[in-house]
Amino acid sequence: MISSMTAAALVIACDRNPGEDAVQARKEAQEEITRIQREADQKIAEARREAEEKITEARKEAREERADARKDVAEERRELQEALKSARQDTKEEYIEYARKRARLVELRAAELKAQPPTVPAADRGNVDQALREIEAKHREVIGALDELGKDTKQPWSSAKAEIDRKLSELEQRVDAAGGAANATKPAR
Repeated sequence: MISSMTAAALVIACDRNPGEDAVQARKEAQEEITRIQREADQKIAEARREAEEKITEARKEAREERADARKDVAEERRELQEALKSARQDTKEEYIEYARKRARLVELRAAELKAQPPTVPAADRGNVDQALREIEAKHREVIGALDELGKDTKQPWSSAKAEIDRKLSELEQRVDAAGGAANATKPAR
């Protein structure tokens, strides 16, 4: 009985055209490839949508953080300006506090300039960047002079005060000049 079944299977197998099997196999393979490609395309599209959503959300959060930071800086600037208006400079300690607030105010202005998007052509941006580096160096110099003045030195503080005031004025002028250079042209919209 087994041999008759085997013989029947062989007869059926021999009756089939091998070319038809190859065509059918190719057709099935192509359908499988198409299905896999479609699934891959769907996954890619979904991943892109998710990535775009994440990017959009991150940009929104960054804008909100920048806005909050700007508000904080503006508030600190207002507070410093008010404090400077009423600051006394009669003693060395009062002067040091006044000068530190003035230096911090200049530092905030320089940080705002640095945070602004470039408004000058890339070729001219080097001048603005150089000016900002010089401002940072001058700011460190002023803070160093204030630290030195805060120590118990034999130098009369009135002469140190004049030197620090000169450096602060120069620093303010540099920030103003850098601000003018950074805003010389408006970006194309």
